[in-house]
Amino acid sequence: MKLAYIIQCTALAAMVAHADEAAIAPKCLYSVTETSQETKVKPEKIVTVSAGGVVSVAGSAAEYPCVDFLPANGVWDLSPWGHIETQVKNTSEMPIAVNMRVDQTDPFQSNTEIAYLKPGESRTLKVIFGYQYGFKPGPKLDPAKIKLVKLFVGGKSDKTRTFTFTDIFANGPAGEKPPLNPNHVVTVPENGVMVPMKKGTDKNLSTFNDAKAVFTKSGTVAVTLGEREWGAVRVKPAMGSWNLGSWLKVKAVVKNTSGTAIAPRMKIDGGEAIETDETPIAPGKTAVIEKTFFAPKSWCAKEGQGTLPGCTYKFESHRVKGVVFSAKGQRKTFEILEIKAEDVVAELPGWLGKKPPVPGDWKLVWHDEFNGKELNDEWEIYTANYWDKRTHFTKDNAFLRGGNAVLKYEKKTGHQNDDPSAKTTDYACGFLSTYGRKTWTYGYFEARMKLPTAPGLWPAFWTMPDRGADKGPQWVRADTWKGGMEFDVMEHLTAWGPHRFNIACHWDGYGKDHKSVGTSGAYLPADKDGYIVVGFLWLPGQYVVYGNGVEIGRLESSRICNVPSYVILYMVSGGWANVPIEDEKLPDEFQIDWIRVWQKK
Repeated sequence: MKLAYIIQCTALAAMVAHADEAAIAPKCLYSVTETSQETKVKPEKIVTVSAGGVVSVAGSAAEYPCVDFLPANGVWDLSPWGHIETQVKNTSEMPIAVNMRVDQTDPFQSNTEIAYLKPGESRTLKVIFGYQYGFKPGPKLDPAKIKLVKLFVGGKSDKTRTFTFTDIFANGPAGEKPPLNPNHVVTVPENGVMVPMKKGTDKNLSTFNDAKAVFTKSGTVAVTLGEREWGAVRVKPAMGSWNLGSWLKVKAVVKNTSGTAIAPRMKIDGGEAIETDETPIAPGKTAVIEKTFFAPKSWCAKEGQGTLPGCTYKFESHRVKGVVFSAKGQRKTFEILEIKAEDVVAELPGWLGKKPPVPGDWKLVWHDEFNGKELNDEWEIYTANYWDKRTHFTKDNAFLRGGNAVLKYEKKTGHQNDDPSAKTTDYACGFLSTYGRKTWTYGYFEARMKLPTAPGLWPAFWTMPDRGADKGPQWVRADTWKGGMEFDVMEHLTAWGPHRFNIACHWDGYGKDHKSVGTSGAYLPADKDGYIVVGFLWLPGQYVVYGNGVEIGRLESSRICNVPSYVILYMVSGGWANVPIEDEKLPDEFQIDWIRVWQKK
């Protein structure tokens, strides 16, 4: 098949070479027109690749059907170039998302970009080394160690999907950076202060419904409502968004400069907007308007229904696009004297940590206060790293100090599990689990923890099934099929800031039959020492998560795990929505003050 938009690798190379003798010609990795080439092509069973770059994906339950392109000698040295690209076209009758992933070996890392295409639409799909998902900073690939280019379609479909691609080639200058996307600019306001704004301009203000707003000489914002009801002003960064992840509320001080009463509202736009009620302010008076980031309702899901209406919470405090003030009425004025993000310190009940937060005849059946000099033998400190592939677990980074178990994350080359025959990676951390040592079926499990803050880290408190040594290797013993389930009690990505984490359940494996439910909108204040207390109640048909003694999440289902399970405390890098590691901000630590397990007598 001849495609009008195909750019052959040889033709492109010649064109670049003649245009600029100093430029490095693109390197062809795979040609859709050449029959003999060194690159190996490996499509999945349901994927076919035909001449001319035609890809067909049969309908199936597979989530990410793909075709891999691999160098014949195992690795491409693409250090003279800055990106890999191809052009893709949707030849299906439905919208599709074509992804291109570029993988690095030793250690494994990858960058991915996505082209969302309507039927008949085409687009250049380009992965710049070190950037992903809209050219945001991602894992820093070494272009000299590229082992794979993968094209795949996102999502499941029972219908056949087709697309075409052109020659795949490496291009662009080494160290290439994407053009600045204003939407990706993130600013952390100094000390949380957004107003008064020292150098505010019209780029920091936008108005709605005939309202007007200007900065005063002192940096406050003077607002005048026009003839239309509910005039509003948005105070925002000049570009992108504010990262308020280090705080848990926004406080504003507003002065009524009208001759009559007003009742403004404040809305914080963090993807999903959260809003205050109206706050009455008498003429000439000031009022404080506050809004915390806590979910208005505990997350709740039920079997066959998923997350229930009203329980979804998608506010993201690390991506606040602006703070909006609105008021009902015409020709009224007010002044925004202050907008400031502030922390909230938890006020903890005296019984917390001494008993479960639900009534019953409970007995403390196991605990570790970490008050000794060394970890006891009820903890396993080694396991395979199934998660980020670049962190090795070592006994040196799991230790006791000052009444805490410490998992230390640092840049340090070493062998996985301290095994000289295992591969080496450049980052080290500790690992703790009770796998092969302790399991429980049902009960209340709770831990007091202090989270790390360095970018790119992924600490968690969670459980997995363990059917016993007689059931075979770990992948069989800990299988989430046949009554097994992964409970994610506290799964944190440091990109979010120290107050937000994920709650989830996973079951039926991690392939095409994988099922899950949960929320990434759990916000929780730390106590005066920086610790949070998170626990979960596990009973037949119930999984309930508590933060500082208060219910924050619940799943009710007959599918709730009924298999003995073990506890895991770990930290690696990455995660599904994190930012890259910043070596200069390492080492950092995940600290656990205590962990306790109760069961009913």
